[in-house]
Amino acid sequence: MTPDPYAEKIVLDTGASSGMGKATAIYLAGKGVKAITLFARGKDRLDEVANEIEAMDTATKTLIVVGDASKVSDNQRAIDETVAAFGGINSAFVNAGVYRGELPLADTPDEAIEDVLNVNVKGVIYALRCLIPAISKTVGDDKDMPTGSIVVNSSCMGASVIAPKSNGSSIYSASKAFVNSLVLSAATENAPRIRVNGVMPGVVQTSIMPVDDATYQMLGAAVQPLYGRPGKSVEVASLVSYLISNEASFISGTNIKADGLWSLSGDNM
Repeated sequence: MTPDPYAEKIVLDTGASSGMGKATAIYLAGKGVKAITLFARGKDRLDEVANEIEAMDTATKTLIVVGDASKVSDNQRAIDETVAAFGGINSAFVNAGVYRGELPLADTPDEAIEDVLNVNVKGVIYALRCLIPAISKTVGDDKDMPTGSIVVNSSCMGASVIAPKSNGSSIYSASKAFVNSLVLSAATENAPRIRVNGVMPGVVQTSIMPVDDATYQMLGAAVQPLYGRPGKSVEVASLVSYLISNEASFISGTNIKADGLWSLSGDNM
């Protein structure tokens, strides 16, 4: 009998209170992972996600950790509390991120630059630096046992900068290009016992951008010709969940687009 590819997964999910982080937590619970730590700044919304999972027909256990993904101490605390609650940690979705776009580089204010660098760059560094020792300890050196898995949320704009649709996103795009490179280095440094991959969504309707539903629909229709609409969080969650699972045992060091052909649509706007 083939072992369940999800059953023993203990997952830290950062930015889990909304959007792709929330969708991934719910998707993984539906797959029957052993446990999920929901990590974000807003306790009320984390409670809602945990309650939604608890209402499902699943044995998945949840833990809520309130903290700031841009702070190394909060990342370490989330991992320590996960290990204390569930006996270890072997997987993570490093999802927390911010978007501060719409202005050319020369007009971007200091606050926006600091926000992007603190969360999208430093936050990912801190998460990986704290996760790798803890996952290594949990999965051990036995090559016959399943590997650990870390998935980092990036963006297709980290790989494709296309005028005019990328204009105003220079700092954000650069932060995601950094993440894409870091995924490759982390994967090679930690093979074979920890797999590290990235996902690169296009325009996905979440709370990351302060625009209304109609604007999201317009953006998706203009730049993502696969279906002419914005992506859905669950369409990224399913990919993340696969990469976390043991079914993706031969995949590491990849950054996979889930962008509805955004990056192949040229200057469509």
